[in-house]
Amino acid sequence: MSQDAKALISDIQESMKLPRDNGELVFKTPWEGRIFAMAVLMTEKGVYPWKSFNGKFAREIGEAERGQPEAEMVASYYHHWVKAFEKVLLEAEVLKSEQLETRTSEFQTGRRHHIC
Repeated sequence: MSQDAKALISDIQESMKLPRDNGELVFKTPWEGRIFAMAVLMTEKGVYPWKSFNGKFAREIGEAERGQPEAEMVASYYHHWVKAFEKVLLEAEVLKSEQLETRTSEFQTGRRHHIC
């Protein structure tokens, strides 16, 4: 992991609580680790500023808490992460909505394993 990525993850930890166990990041399934890595990589590559992603993520969490205040946020943490990631990719015009739908399907079915 590059120093830039380590610094970004440190910044992420300061701005939002990442699910951790004994200090280590927790990913319950492989897709959670993958979406985390994609968001960090795209920021590290300069595709969008971290503040843009962070703002969208905070809004996703806020909307979920207002809509279902009794639900455990950690259980759906990376679902909110995905929604924020999709929104920032569309806003930055990295992908069009049709491309996003296609790539999402490809990742879900295992036909795609890489970001580019």
